[in-house]
Amino acid sequence: MHEQLAEQVRLETVQMAEQETARQLIAEASQKLTAAVQGPANNLQGAKVAQAMLSAGNEKLNTTTKQLADIKHEKEKIEEKLRKVERSTVDKKRKADSAMPQPTSEPADKKRKLH
Repeated sequence: MHEQLAEQVRLETVQMAEQETARQLIAEASQKLTAAVQGPANNLQGAKVAQAMLSAGNEKLNTTTKQLADIKHEKEKIEEKLRKVERSTVDKKRKADSAMPQPTSEPADKKRKLH
């Protein structure tokens, strides 16, 4: 299970990097669109390119957001399973410890003399 959790953490990191890339693409496309629209010649071709970049960036961002949510959900499930296993192990250890005879505070010689 620890390997599964490590894999989910790795996937989460990859998706966060993908999201950052999508955000950068969106920011660059926004700048290009602004420049194309505000330019002296109203650069229609530049605006079309920027719009395509915006669409691609938004699509990538939406996809990675959904994938990241799925990864986090799976990671939480694995973490919950690990917690259950750890609690079970601790409970078993407690039961085993409580089943062992407990030492008494009086030495055995003193007990014999009292009888």
